[in-house]
Amino acid sequence: MSEILKTLNDAIDKNVKPATFPVAVKLARKGEEIIGRFKRPGQDLHHPVAVCQGVNITRTFGWTLVFGSNDHACPLASVAAGHIEPDEFLEGAVADLYQDDPEVARSMESVYPRHEVGDIEQIWLSALGRCEFDPDLVIVYGNPAQILVLVHAANYGYGEGVTSSSTGRFGCANWIAGVIQSDECEYTIPCSGERVFAGTQDHEMSFMIPRSHFQSVTEGLGIMRQKGTFRYPVPNMNLLGAPQLPEKYVELGEKSRK
Repeated sequence: MSEILKTLNDAIDKNVKPATFPVAVKLARKGEEIIGRFKRPGQDLHHPVAVCQGVNITRTFGWTLVFGSNDHACPLASVAAGHIEPDEFLEGAVADLYQDDPEVARSMESVYPRHEVGDIEQIWLSALGRCEFDPDLVIVYGNPAQILVLVHAANYGYGEGVTSSSTGRFGCANWIAGVIQSDECEYTIPCSGERVFAGTQDHEMSFMIPRSHFQSVTEGLGIMRQKGTFRYPVPNMNLLGAPQLPEKYVELGEKSRK
């Protein structure tokens, strides 16, 4: 495990305290081979799974997974990864679940980031603390307060904020292709499919860190903690204030003191 991955993992563990493992992701091209133990969904689970299921398997079980073109249960992830031709998808083959106007449907499908067919051979997923490859990005899941810690860290030294984009569906396109292409950190609301099929919890959001930001986010987490402006768990400063007790409680207290 490289030093930068270790320090990033330690910084996330100390400052964000996520309930599940951060997930390291590599979009592997032809000729790249993963080292160490891993599982293939189609082979080891005996059936394909959605890649969002794979992320949740990795972040809860700690397994390293490899998705090739035959391991996807969901065709949308295959479109984003360039594992299948996108033409039918782009024509709105499934968009009528979300739009009634065919033109709007095609327009919506066209905005999702994706790789060209054949560019990416496999998707590798590993728990960050156990990662033995050089990832392209890291995904961290948490509640909004935990994600806010990462927003502060990513925005330190930058100042223009961290973006988010969602249509409520096809959220995996953001990390399979979007963050790789923009080379910027992003937070997102996990989509409807991920919640229904992968079991992502109601309270969870995700934050994506591309490789070029590993060092700056690591440093930002430490600096923002030192500044003490916002930390997790969130300190409730109201605890230091005078409580607004019911009138009868106040009267009882005054009588007792007399």
